[in-house]
Amino acid sequence: MKFSTNNRITLTVLVLLTTVAACSNPADSEEEHHEEPVGAVLMLNGEEIARYENGQVTGGITLNEGEETALISIFFLSEDGDQFQPDEPEYSLNFDVEDPTVAEVEQHDEDGKWRFHVHGEAAGTTSIVFSLYHNNHSDFDTDDIPVEVNS
Repeated sequence: MKFSTNNRITLTVLVLLTTVAACSNPADSEEEHHEEPVGAVLMLNGEEIARYENGQVTGGITLNEGEETALISIFFLSEDGDQFQPDEPEYSLNFDVEDPTVAEVEQHDEDGKWRFHVHGEAAGTTSIVFSLYHNNHSDFDTDDIPVEVNS
């Protein structure tokens, strides 16, 4: 049986593609996949106090001047509504307080990556934007989460 040059090239390409496809490991691509957050939930003492979902913020953080909240945990929401906290070391929580003279976020090593306190500095209102950082950039930001500090 004689093969033309075109048939030889086609056969060679098919053999190469089959070899490459057989060598690829789907488990490798699974390991690199991570949940993409579409929202976030703040929990205090097992109760939801704020939620950012579908571009809407509900709830907020309320505390008294000179006081600090108990530990607040943040959970990110996946597209299917599941709550998660990334366990990869390159992820971290970042926060930006609109007016730090009203409230500050405190995060201690012993609190863990996804837990923090809010300290009431002075009576008033402010807001906090929480960000899921991946290495040196944000993968996700909430809208402003309101904070009210009472006197």
